[in-house]
Amino acid sequence: MQAQKQQISNGARALVIIAVLAVSFTTLATAQNSSDLQAIFDSAAKEATNVSGIHIFAGPPKGFDPLTASNRELSSYGLPQRPDKATDLKGYQNWERAMQAAKHRAPAKLDVKSFSSTNLKEAKSSAAGISAQPTSTTSSNWSGIAATNKNRTWNAKTSFDVVLSVFNVPVAQPPFGACANGITGPFYEVSWNGIDGFSNGDVVQGGSLSAADCFGNTFYEAWVEWYPSYSIIGVFYVNPGDDMYVVTYGFPGTSTQEVFVEDITTQTYGTYTLPYLTGPGLVGSSVEWIVERPCCDGVGNPLPLANTVYDFFNFDFGASATKAVYAGSQVPSNFNITMLSDTGIPIEYVQAGSTGPQGLESLWFYTSDCAYSGGCTP
Repeated sequence: MQAQKQQISNGARALVIIAVLAVSFTTLATAQNSSDLQAIFDSAAKEATNVSGIHIFAGPPKGFDPLTASNRELSSYGLPQRPDKATDLKGYQNWERAMQAAKHRAPAKLDVKSFSSTNLKEAKSSAAGISAQPTSTTSSNWSGIAATNKNRTWNAKTSFDVVLSVFNVPVAQPPFGACANGITGPFYEVSWNGIDGFSNGDVVQGGSLSAADCFGNTFYEAWVEWYPSYSIIGVFYVNPGDDMYVVTYGFPGTSTQEVFVEDITTQTYGTYTLPYLTGPGLVGSSVEWIVERPCCDGVGNPLPLANTVYDFFNFDFGASATKAVYAGSQVPSNFNITMLSDTGIPIEYVQAGSTGPQGLESLWFYTSDCAYSGGCTP
């Protein structure tokens, strides 16, 4: 199977190149410490936003070419690192497309939401994971894949410190028949990748928000968050069907976190700093690729789920300093999460696989039951 690992050179962090054989990972190269990248991020030029403490990285100068820039130069503008073309051709091609399209840095005016993307709620694992198989679990707010480790505090070698994905902004609509049944919404869906949140109380993340109601209103926006320090923070508007490229970075504990979000279709991007305010610090105990019902309604339940029919992610990849992880890896430390309604009915599930057209890196999400038709009520 193809090795995948982003590299950082010229004094920045170099991610490990991992060779994948069956379910085993063999380290081919040793990475520099993530503190190198953190130092570059900390010293980079930034612009203050309208939200206290949160900044957006300054855009590069006119004539800057990310395809020929050094990785240190890319880091200084918050741009993702260049994957090694020889060992990770697909990663390089995705990065190249994203960097060629990164033409318009987003404005510094942010849109703070009254609701949040939170850590996983009410997870219930199935029987102990079977060898070479993901572990099944359910949740009231998440559907997707979480790759996990056993960390309880940050570990420089084993904590997950980056997660990447390419995905399509799903079209949101009310569940079929909901409006006729008097359930008017609004209905919400957030697609994202992130670090932490599966087994602890925080999560740093970036993604897209899709929403619709029974009155013809729709809403689409890119966003970042570090829960519980911040609720969802809209960073720029997107359109249904747009292609997103999102890289979430992780740094130890209460360090400032960074998230890169790009709408490749509109050529809009930004890298955002999220300083710590409250809650647990980052552990790096999981990386996730998730469709979620954001939280919460008046009685504490997740908000009603929009009908997106299908939603897909591609090139889903994460890493620590010593290990690469993939959404489709067939290992017990990967959790396949099915979302349940407030009454325990499966309403969103995911399919992942290590072979066939999906490969290790792709996910397909399916809206089901009352979130697809009729509308869910408590």
